[in-house]
Amino acid sequence: MRKMIIAIVTVALLATSGLAMAQGWGRGAGKGPGYGPGGCVPGVWAAALNLSTEQVQAMQALRESQFQETIPLRDEMMNKRLELRTLWAQTNPDQEKILAKQREINALRTQLQEKATKHRLEMRQILTAEQQTKLGSILSGPAGIGPGYGMRGGFGLGRGMGMGFGPCYR
Repeated sequence: MRKMIIAIVTVALLATSGLAMAQGWGRGAGKGPGYGPGGCVPGVWAAALNLSTEQVQAMQALRESQFQETIPLRDEMMNKRLELRTLWAQTNPDQEKILAKQREINALRTQLQEKATKHRLEMRQILTAEQQTKLGSILSGPAGIGPGYGMRGGFGLGRGMGMGFGPCYR
């Protein structure tokens, strides 16, 4: 009897591990390349815009400073989202508290978006006039088509890897 149980458990483990491996690795939402033409990933744009090493280094320094500058806002937003989740989990959710918390989250999101916009403008200042013209022609191309990861983790044309706090965060 014991051998039969071990055999059944072994077969079940093999079957489920085979299914898990067949799913592929996927990408999921998060940091990484794939923001499409509106993004600014030096590795992707360096070739298209013929960026110099100094320009790439300057962009990387700007991106790092942007990332460090927004850490407190992103942390606060995460805490507010957790608080909102707690409010929703109550037996009788308080509508006013939920709406107030959502307004706080929206205000933080607006701050992050403004910082991302300023960051993108600073990144453009690193480019020469010729590179800015070339970037303009790239950006005026088909909207949303870029080196994204598409739906369900597959590679291909897509709009990026999910919501982020600006196209150039680390």
